[in-house]
Amino acid sequence: MIDKEYVYKNVLPLIKEQGRMIDYYLVKSLFENVDDSLIEELLKYQNKDSGFGHGLEPDSLCESSSIVSTEKAIEALYQVRDAKKKEPIIKDIVSYLEQSYDPEKDGFKLITKDVNTAPRAVWWNYEDYDKNFPYGNPDGFVIGFLFKNRRYLKDLNINRQINNMVSFIRGNQFSEASMHILFNVLKFNKYVDNDIKNLIHDKIHFLVDKLVEEDSEKWSDYSLEPYKIYVIDPHFASGHNKLLEKNLNNILKEVKNLSVMPKWRWYQYDDVFEDKVKYMWMGHLYFEYIKALRLHRFI
Repeated sequence: MIDKEYVYKNVLPLIKEQGRMIDYYLVKSLFENVDDSLIEELLKYQNKDSGFGHGLEPDSLCESSSIVSTEKAIEALYQVRDAKKKEPIIKDIVSYLEQSYDPEKDGFKLITKDVNTAPRAVWWNYEDYDKNFPYGNPDGFVIGFLFKNRRYLKDLNINRQINNMVSFIRGNQFSEASMHILFNVLKFNKYVDNDIKNLIHDKIHFLVDKLVEEDSEKWSDYSLEPYKIYVIDPHFASGHNKLLEKNLNNILKEVKNLSVMPKWRWYQYDDVFEDKVKYMWMGHLYFEYIKALRLHRFI
């Protein structure tokens, strides 16, 4: 086991030295109220169009706003305790996401063409977008977030988008979906009303059981580790309690050894990833790991 003192004495100085201040404050927010510092740091990533960019999602270093980086801003806002302080930013994000709606796609895209102007992971190459990102990612979390904050919407028919997403989840295509679409649907489920949850509950459980990685040897690679489900919605990890315990003990060991690093590569711009980006991810992964450990009372 580790405690708050260990995190403050060892993890936070490491992030401050090698990582990003946004992740430093995110880790701190798990133990104390750092609302003002966290918001101040987060707003450094916001653009005039109210979206977020500047590598907030480190696998794309593009300065322009994107949904993929704006999603990271939304995740950071979960850690702001004072609802009044984050409400203006949420209103801005709703405006940005509504502007990002693609009528041809009848949905949303994680990135724009601007992504190609900066170093990025190979999967973010814009010319391959439609092949890499079918419907569901980011549509799930975007539609759910907009539904929850629909009082700020101006033109988007959110009921139509809800119906589209429910039809997708209840259809055969979702049963073959990737883990990133699953993440989106788990977030969608957290935002919507109980009557919608009841329509999709069993479908989500089916895909979680299908995709969760049970072979612990594969957790050293990029895979669907149980903790990733657990931090979004513990309910859907409840059928894998022993596996979750093993997984949490595994990430606890990484935190204790100060050996947390991303488990993937970019497959292009290798020097940028090795010299800069992996350390940006390092700090954020400490936040995700410690959040999971705190949730399960391992810290």
